[in-house]
Formats: sequence, structure tokens, C-alpha cells
Amino acid sequence: MREKKKMAMVTVDFHANIVLSQQLREAFGDQVEVVPVLLHDCDVIDTEGMDLIVCSSELIEKSVRAKINQEVPLVSVKRTINVMNVLELFSLDREEKVLLVSNLPSIAQETIKLLKELGIEHVEFVPHYPGYNGPVYDIAVTAGGKHLVPQGVKRIIDIGLRVIDTSSIIEIFLKLDLPTKELHILSEKYSKEMIHLNAYHNEMNNMLKAMFQVSNDGIAALDTEGSIFFYNHKFAELIGYKGRRLIFRNIMDLIEDESIIDILLDVQDRNHEIVNIHRKEIILNKRLLYQGNKLRGHVIGIQELLYIQNLEKEVRKKLVDKGFIAKYDFKDLVGNSEELQNKIALAKKIASKDLTVLIQGEDGTGKEIFANGIHNCSKRKNETFVAVNMAALSENLVESELFGYEGGSFTGAAKRGKAGFFEQAHGGTIFIDEIGDASSKIQMSLLRVLQEKSIIRVGGSKIIPIDVRVIAATNQDLYDLVLKGKFRKDLYYRLKVLHFKVPTLRERIEDIPSLAQYFFEKLNSNKYLSDEVIQAFNHYSWPGNIRELENLIYYLDSIVEKQRVTLRDLPEELIAQLTPFNELPQWEGEHASKNLFFVEKMDVYIEILKILERANRLDLKIGRNKITEILKTKGLNFSTEQIRTKLNKLEELGLVDIGKTKQGTRINEKGKIFLKENECKN
Repeated sequence: MREKKKMAMVTVDFHANIVLSQQLREAFGDQVEVVPVLLHDCDVIDTEGMDLIVCSSELIEKSVRAKINQEVPLVSVKRTINVMNVLELFSLDREEKVLLVSNLPSIAQETIKLLKELGIEHVEFVPHYPGYNGPVYDIAVTAGGKHLVPQGVKRIIDIGLRVIDTSSIIEIFLKLDLPTKELHILSEKYSKEMIHLNAYHNEMNNMLKAMFQVSNDGIAALDTEGSIFFYNHKFAELIGYKGRRLIFRNIMDLIEDESIIDILLDVQDRNHEIVNIHRKEIILNKRLLYQGNKLRGHVIGIQELLYIQNLEKEVRKKLVDKGFIAKYDFKDLVGNSEELQNKIALAKKIASKDLTVLIQGEDGTGKEIFANGIHNCSKRKNETFVAVNMAALSENLVESELFGYEGGSFTGAAKRGKAGFFEQAHGGTIFIDEIGDASSKIQMSLLRVLQEKSIIRVGGSKIIPIDVRVIAATNQDLYDLVLKGKFRKDLYYRLKVLHFKVPTLRERIEDIPSLAQYFFEKLNSNKYLSDEVIQAFNHYSWPGNIRELENLIYYLDSIVEKQRVTLRDLPEELIAQLTPFNELPQWEGEHASKNLFFVEKMDVYIEILKILERANRLDLKIGRNKITEILKTKGLNFSTEQIRTKLNKLEELGLVDIGKTKQGTRINEKGKIFLKENECKN
């Protein structure tokens, strides 16, 4: 029986010794005994019975020879990298600066050389080793030296310890003078590994091809001359060659437009170019394809613009259904008044600064439209917009709705938990309406979110960082609530970084005609307001603001049959609330009836004028007490003070003359004419 060979595997590093010794055992099996030796653990290497000493690198060969007490053959192996471990490196961005971390500068340089030989030339490797004080980058690559990676690195890629190269394995085989048949076994073993690697590559290629074929985008790879060496079915379809074989055909023979050819073959990346191919608008993207530093070709991605537009519509619809999109813009604020335009200009400036906003204003003024507009003019415009109405949230659920909850945290909670509005708004904007209705507990939670920029779900302990712009709105005087102790002072000032007040409708009455017309057009209606109605609206207080005007227009469009809306078409409850006459312009003659009509129901004034006209015919003096009594017999109950007010209005219109004490009130000629005209109408 042949005597078993014996060799020492000498390294500096303990972990490297374990890996390399195991590799030798697997390579030579029971034909060779492998003895691990750490160089710095011994003054003299025991070579008794040793057939060979293997050094992990040429760097330690001199030190090893100094520790050998007799002449024994010595081999310094070449090291290589396991190809299967470096696939992740191909995904790194081109020209990215990456640390190559090792224990020695020479080992770092050697590893960089090996990686470049494997085709990883698109990144810039920077050697890093103990004692090196150069810059630290986000990514570090190391061959088994994670413990050497400096602080500040965000991503570590460990490609594993470098193993003994096949050529060195063969050299060891020859030095040990093993039988030739064993070499065949060794060769077969490494051949199997190569076959396995090739099979893996083929499998990956087939998988990538399948992925490209099911893609909705057209994808093709061209060489530098324009010949197609890869494409998918969608690419052929979009350029008008569906079902045709395009492999190795030149793109210049398939697309006639020279400007498109220039884009496809120039030496620069392209993003979102819009081109016309066979009467279709196509969006084109292109990336240059390098092997090392040499340009090898171009990767093309194309898609029909109409497809993307339809896809965007579908996505936006889903976001709208969820309420996670800003539906309005500043253009939805109707009116040209100076007051409104100044606020829009201010809001646009606010939109450009990524800070918290507080919008104050009465109900119905358009605070939500302003909030939408700010989002759509900000750098977050392509992100989510989540609108929350504090007044509409249940007190019991408001915290879980805002901040989310973990599964099983309360009765009825979803098993998997749920993200709250703040999490769903991450990267975008959250609009909190009616912030003044927030409870003291929620105010405290909101303050913490604004301070810490993070949330904790109900029933959870994990801190979740969020990047959200907060826009808050209220119809209340928050500072007054602060003074009354109903709103946190610190939260108030956290919210009021950028702020403005939305003008009321009564502060921008010149916008009423355009607003009314806008609402009629929104209903596809051809109705319009008469000048008298607009004049009346200009002197109404509009407590419900634009929302009240909108509702009124809907009412008028539904009720009024003719095109022109007049004073007589207005609802009675509105007439009853119109501004008192002494705050209105004086309308004389034929306008008197219109004035009376929108001030109050005209019937009462007609009855008073009838009483005065009859008294005038009978040459009787009549005062407000008598008028009050007569009206009561007609079922019209008013106090003498109310009658005095109405008589004063009639006098201001020039329809009656009020005498001094106990002279009574008389109808004059203008009043008689007015009464005659309006008796006929009634």
C-alpha cells in the first residue's frame, strides 16, 4: 500500500487557514494529510515527515523558509475568487467608487486585479486596509474581511475568502508526485464545477430571456454598428415587424427616420425621448453597454405613449379611489379679485419650501383646494397626497387611523395590522383638515411626529421613520384656543411655520359673477344671473362662502325654468337674510319693487301701501299703531316698532311721507303709481 503523503498549509489568518486546508482535503481526499499551520503561532515549523509546505501567498514565503529546520519542498499558491460569489458586483452602478477592504495593501491590489480579470471593470475600486485614512464610501467589497470594514459604510459585499487557483492545485499534485490517475480524478472534479457553472449561466440566461419576453416594454440590444443581437416580441411589434425574425438585422434597415437612428446609435444615454415610429408616438430610453471601459453596444427600451397615458390614468384612478392624490390645482380657484390672486401667489411661494403649513379660513372658502395646489406645485407633486378630516374621525379610532396599528392590538384589528395615514403619505403630503378638533392626546402625538419625524403604531414598539410634509387647516381661531388652553401652544407654533388665511367670499365679492357662471357651466346649464341678483348678492354676507353660493346655483338651476335668474327666483330664506336696506344703494322709481323684494317679502309693503291709500281717499290720518291693528285682522302680526321700520323703508324709497308727531303717514303720488303697478302684478 502506498504511503500517505503529508503537507502543511501555512497562513497568517486563522479563517483563511480553515478554508484553504479544507479545499486541499477536498481536492486530494485521503491521499494526502493536510496539517494547518499559523505562521505567527510558532518559532519553528515542524517539518518532520512533511512532503510539502504550502504557503498561502508569496508574501509569507520568506518568513516560512526562515522557520524550516530542514530542506522541504515549498509551494506559494496563487489565489483566485469564487466566480459564483461575485455576481452581486455586476449590479453596482457604473463608475461607483467602492472600497476594496483587505488586511494588506498588496492583497487588496491583487484582489482588485482578479476582479477586473473576471470582467468587473465598471466600478472604481479603492484599496482600504488597516492604517489607511482615506475617504470612506457607501459600499465596501471584501474577501472575508468584514471585521476590517471601516465605520460609515452602508453596504458590505463579502465575496468570500480567495481560494487556491486550479493551476496551483496541479502544481501541488506534481510536487507530491501522486499517481497520474489521481490527476484525472482531480481534472474531472474541476470539469464538473465548470459544467455546473455553465449550467447556472445557461439557466440564468433562459430566465432573463423569459422575463424580457413577458415584459410590456419593447427591449433590444444592439452592437455599436446597429446590429440586433437580442430583442423581445414587444420590440418587434412596436417597430412594425411583429412575428418577423430580427436577430442580426441592422436597425438602420428597419427604421427609416435618420433622426431616430442618430438617437439609437449616438454615444450617450437617453431618457424619455418621444419619437414617431410608423405613426405611433413612442417613448424611448437607452443605456450604453460597456464591457470594462470599452463600448460594446446599446440597450434600448421603448413603449407606446398611449399605453403609458392609459396606465397613468388607471393608476391615478386607483389613487383617487383611495383618496391618495391631489385632485385640485390653483387653476381650480375661480376668480380674478386682487384678494384671491394675492393669496394664490403667496401659496405658490409656500409650495416651493418643504415646510409645515397652516391654512386658516372660514368653512367653504376653499382651504382644501389651496392645500391640493400647494402639493401639486411642490417637489412632492408626484408622491401621495393623503387628506384627513379630524372632525370626521371617530375619537376611539383616530389614533389608529393616523398612526396605524399592529395586528391584534385591539378588538376588530386586522391580523396583519394596518399602515396609518402618516405611513401611507410617506414621501408625500398629509393634509389634516379641522386640526382644531384634535383632542389633547392626538395633539401630543402630532407634536411628537413633527419633532421626531417618526411614528409608532398602536400596539407596537418599532419606531418607523417617515418623510411627510404636513399641511394643516382650520376654521377656528387656533391662537384663541391656545389662550383658552384648548390647543397646545408648542404644536401651534410647530404648525404655523408657513401660514396664510383664505379670503371669505364677502372679501372678494367681485368674483361672484365668475363663480356663478363657473357653477352653471359645471352643470352644463345656460342660465345666468340678472344684474339685480348680482347686485343683491354683492350685499349678502355669505356665511357659507363659496360652498353656499355653489349650493344656491344648483338650487336655481333645478327650480328656475327660464334662462335669466331674477330676484323673484331667490329662495325665501335667503331673502329673509339679505342685508338691511340702509346698507344698500338707493334704487328709485321702477327699481323700488326690486329693492323691496330682496330686502323682505314684498306682500307686507303692498298691504301697508293699500292701507295708506284707503286712508288717503278717506282723508284720514293714520299712524303705525292703527296700521298694526289693521294688519293683524289680515293675519299679519307685527310690532309697532317693526311697522315703523317698514314705513321708514317706504319713505326712503320715496313712496310715502311721514309726518311729525301725530301727523301720521301719507302715501304720495309715486307711492300710488307703485301700488297700482304692483297690484296688477300680484
